[in-house]
Amino acid sequence: MKELSLIASPFKKVFFLEKVSSTMDVAFKLAKMGERNIIISADNQWAGRGKDYRTWFSDDKSLSFSIIIDGKSLKKKSLVTILVSTLVRRGIISYLAVPVNLKWPNDIIFKGRKLGGILGENFNEFVIVGVGINVNTIKFPPYLTEAISLREIVGQEIDKIGLLISIIDEFSVNYNLLLEGDDLLIREWKNACTMLGERVKFRSYNNILEGIISDISDDGALVIVTDGQKRKIYSTDELILEEDLRTIWR
Repeated sequence: MKELSLIASPFKKVFFLEKVSSTMDVAFKLAKMGERNIIISADNQWAGRGKDYRTWFSDDKSLSFSIIIDGKSLKKKSLVTILVSTLVRRGIISYLAVPVNLKWPNDIIFKGRKLGGILGENFNEFVIVGVGINVNTIKFPPYLTEAISLREIVGQEIDKIGLLISIIDEFSVNYNLLLEGDDLLIREWKNACTMLGERVKFRSYNNILEGIISDISDDGALVIVTDGQKRKIYSTDELILEEDLRTIWR
């Protein structure tokens, strides 16, 4: 294990691990021991997970890390994934000038292809946020047909540590905005989200309804206007893409 001390207040240090089940698992154990504002990064995860405990692909060319945040200080825990997504996007753009976008509820995308994802887990006393970004991978498993990496976008190998530091810097500079759930970050997420204004079909009990995605609610749900009424969608499993009626990838 390697350790990097940080001057990016309030973050203390980054632990670099070679191989773990998941950085989320390690972060949870450290958080239970009282650790806060530290970052755990790993070269390999054999049980990396995404939303709803779906398998998350990562290899030694990916950037995978988790952050432990004091849950008592975080005012809008239900929006933590959206808030963090905005800061991660800033870090990528600042470091590489790659115009990435965001997709509800937790995806980082580039021209419709999946570049990474954010996972937030709330344990009341603390919140753990996991970040996975496809950095230097050039060959993905066959089932990840929508995946893309930063290396494929820019055409050269990326310094993963440099990218991580750029993202940490954004967290440090905007930490109070993150804790407060500031509207500035929420508006920025909306501007970067490719889904707002999109016409979609969605499942409601046994019916298929149609509407326009209009907003994100205070509890993190997607707001869809249908027949003049607003409905909240909490899971991508309820959504169906208009153009080909397939479940949104995640």
